[in-house]
Amino acid sequence: MHKKKSPVFTKKRILLMSLALVICIAGSIGGTLAWKDFSQSATNRFRGTTDPDVTLHDEFDGENKDVFVENSGKQDIYVRVRLDEYMEIGGVSFVDGVTAKTKDLWQPHEWPQDGSDIADCNCINPGDADHKFHSYYTWTVNGAARDYNPGTPGLVYTKLDPVTEKVDTTGSEHTQAEAKPVLMSDYVRISGWLAADPGNTIAGLSTGDKEIYDAYIAGCWILDADGWAYWSMVLKPDTATNLLLDKVLPTSKDIPDDWYYGIDVKLQAVTSNDFAKWSVTPGADAEKLIQSWTV
Repeated sequence: MHKKKSPVFTKKRILLMSLALVICIAGSIGGTLAWKDFSQSATNRFRGTTDPDVTLHDEFDGENKDVFVENSGKQDIYVRVRLDEYMEIGGVSFVDGVTAKTKDLWQPHEWPQDGSDIADCNCINPGDADHKFHSYYTWTVNGAARDYNPGTPGLVYTKLDPVTEKVDTTGSEHTQAEAKPVLMSDYVRISGWLAADPGNTIAGLSTGDKEIYDAYIAGCWILDADGWAYWSMVLKPDTATNLLLDKVLPTSKDIPDDWYYGIDVKLQAVTSNDFAKWSVTPGADAEKLIQSWTV
């Protein structure tokens, strides 16, 4: 149950709602923005037997960029998020045939499954090693936790909530606990080993695998090779995931003045009756995760 909100917080909420309404009317959400603003997609809320209420927090202050999801409704939901990237220098796109305006063609950040840096990926123009997004920008992906002010369902919050700076904690909640994200390949390997033989118990896991198991049982992001990051468990009402993305910082690599870098955040939320609304390849690792939620 939320604490009673002060008049200051209520006033701030009204101002945020009014601003969001103006943005929606102008059709600017998901528009072409410079990297210091990035870009946000409207939340994909699939209407099925029930209609989940969910809030995307994609908050940014010029350096600290927090991406997490809040269940602002009254039903249990399951969520997944994808981060699509685009970059150009001197008006030349890193990927042929893709522009800043064709966001449906931006490259999903494909989370490596081989144990390399999960914040890196092969987002590159084929055959050109200099045109790699993460030669210019690095991400902090550590499953951090923070306080937050509850949002309004269906809105995308783009301004960094002052509660993270301890300016005003009135009405604040706390995200799920800090937990390092887990690779989908590790999840499938460990869960498969445990299910293969009744004699395989948690006690038989190595220290590293035990940490992975504890993380996805408690709640963490599971990162798939196709770019989708799945919250590992049901997201209860009035709770929020921890941070999928915490910071985006330029590297030491020089960038000419005429450049653009964008991240498009896509959120999809469903209830347990509507997993079919998600596009998942039959037999894929993601389907195994979804099946574990229904048993």
